[in-house]
Amino acid sequence: MTRTLPASLPQTQLSADLRTRSLLLAAEAVLAHLHPRAPLRLKQVALEGGVTFAAQPHPQALALNRGLLEDVVLVSLAESAAARLLGLPQPEGAGERAARALLGAALIQPEEAEVQEAYLTVLEARARAALRRHWAEVEVVAAGLREHGLLDAQAVAHRIACAQGIRGSLMN
Repeated sequence: MTRTLPASLPQTQLSADLRTRSLLLAAEAVLAHLHPRAPLRLKQVALEGGVTFAAQPHPQALALNRGLLEDVVLVSLAESAAARLLGLPQPEGAGERAARALLGAALIQPEEAEVQEAYLTVLEARARAALRRHWAEVEVVAAGLREHGLLDAQAVAHRIACAQGIRGSLMN
């Protein structure tokens, strides 16, 4: 894949931006893969376009199934959680807005709505913990993204399995 580089940005800044972008996207793809729920089934992840899922979460299903809601919101917070782990400024991205919207629509009781911000904080902390445990997988998927620019669900799953296999053989 050939890219033309803008003359205004130094090569080191472009490679750092590409690495950061690939890590943030890979974090979301890895968390989605680790939570095998229907609305989190990956279709593809691309440097241009982000993470694409095979289906959209159904709001009524999220309201009725707390585990599903938490998994979907946790995955949508992956970019923010990865940025925090990398010591980057918090991106005010679509993922965080989507997480707030999903949680707001599913929490219909007034008592639940009062604690929405705390709930988001807890789910982001869980996302950070999961990313810490699976950072090797994030790095491998990010490297594939930088190399190819686009990975389908099968390629993401393969890279995650490879990273887990390497970690398993090193730990034994």
